[in-house]
Amino acid sequence: MDQKHVCVVGAGISGLRCADVLLSHGFKVTIIEARNRIGGRICQSEGLGYTVDIGPNWIHAWSDSGEPHPIYKLAMDTKTPLHHWNNKQLIFDSDGNKLPDELTERLSTILWEIIEEAFNFSKAAHEKNGGKDIASTDSLQDFIRRRAQDIVSDAKERALLVQMSEMFGAYVGQPVWQQSLRFAWMEECCGGEEMFVSSNYSSILALAAKPALTSATIHLNTRVVGITSHPAASPTSRQLVTVTTDHGQTMSFDEVVVTAPLGWLKKNHSTLFDPPLPPRIRSAISNLSLSQLEKVFFNFPSAFWKTGLPNEDDFPCYTNWLSPTYSASTNPSKWPQEIWDLSSFAQPNRHATILFYLYGDCTRHIVNMINGQTPAEKHRLLDDFFRPYYSLLPGYDAENPNCTPQAILATEWFKDDLCGNASYCNFQVGVEEADKDVLAFREGCVERRLWFCGEHAAPFDECGTVAGAYLSGESVGRRIVDLYKSES
Repeated sequence: MDQKHVCVVGAGISGLRCADVLLSHGFKVTIIEARNRIGGRICQSEGLGYTVDIGPNWIHAWSDSGEPHPIYKLAMDTKTPLHHWNNKQLIFDSDGNKLPDELTERLSTILWEIIEEAFNFSKAAHEKNGGKDIASTDSLQDFIRRRAQDIVSDAKERALLVQMSEMFGAYVGQPVWQQSLRFAWMEECCGGEEMFVSSNYSSILALAAKPALTSATIHLNTRVVGITSHPAASPTSRQLVTVTTDHGQTMSFDEVVVTAPLGWLKKNHSTLFDPPLPPRIRSAISNLSLSQLEKVFFNFPSAFWKTGLPNEDDFPCYTNWLSPTYSASTNPSKWPQEIWDLSSFAQPNRHATILFYLYGDCTRHIVNMINGQTPAEKHRLLDDFFRPYYSLLPGYDAENPNCTPQAILATEWFKDDLCGNASYCNFQVGVEEADKDVLAFREGCVERRLWFCGEHAAPFDECGTVAGAYLSGESVGRRIVDLYKSES
């Protein structure tokens, strides 16, 4: 059999894994990447004075089958340091008062039990009849409200519990009241053991990319502007797929794998593919929603919030400010805020840094506010917005220079056209067949030698994750290998 040539559009983790599988089976692989680097949304910044991930930070250790997640295995192989959080929480109510530790722990336990119950309820409905017993307009927060009414007798505590549920938005990138209950089972990857990469993803990416960097042809700074593919005349015949780039190049391939983010496909599929994609895939592109998740890092001269503690590592890893009413001039919508304490990492990765996660409308507000501003103006705007929250941390003193951030770094994925001005796929209220939409991407257009992979084509319990993107690329690579084995 002559060597088959496959084009992989995009050099993110799914494209790199797909290329690895194909190369290991003797295929010729060309990767076309619009950015000036590989990795897609896995990337770093030196904006704090040290290297931090501005893309993914988290890793899940084990899958539901008990097997180690592939990204966890890569982390182990590269000796990438991972941080296990202490599971302690600090929560401020809407007036900025610290909740008692006992109340915080008790309500948090109840909340996660309800969320787990919602996952199981959603999954059972799916297994019964595709979830049709759950209205498509029913949200995860609707379920939480109903169960809180049954479980929590005190009205004030019940209201606090519902406010605390909004933190789930930072997991899925959109408010909890927009999260589909019918398809909550597809978000269950947010449970289980989670770890944080306390250095950065660069070694993980380097190992995943090594086969492609060694053996594939890679075109950086090159955008694909057209893909022409027609069904073969018979199952055993082949018609080459033509790819056109913004440099005016036209190349032909036996197969083309499109790893572009869902948001990018939403904006470009109608002009990219000739003929248009089949109706079922076009429907999937339209039906699946997008999340908005951004991060803002604050680096201080020292971790003032731990001053005087007998054991600094006992400080809560997570702090949440519930629906703040005390920052009306900067946050009239009362968007809740949360941070993770990065000063709890082991050396040499310990820095006096707190990380805010933003989602939904708050994300769009912050990015629109700072985009295009000078670094100094960004610093001022971000500090003005977030100071009402970090100033409530213990040990804060406005006159103490250790309490003034020396560097602030904010992501701006919302303005990144190549990732579709979004973060990852999300299953929001109103979606009718999210599982079938994901399956449509996974199936691809085999008859047109056109394939799709990425976090939106991942295993159901891994959609929206790095591991999911990696596994989707692996699956497509193996399917192409099997296709040619069956035809030989």
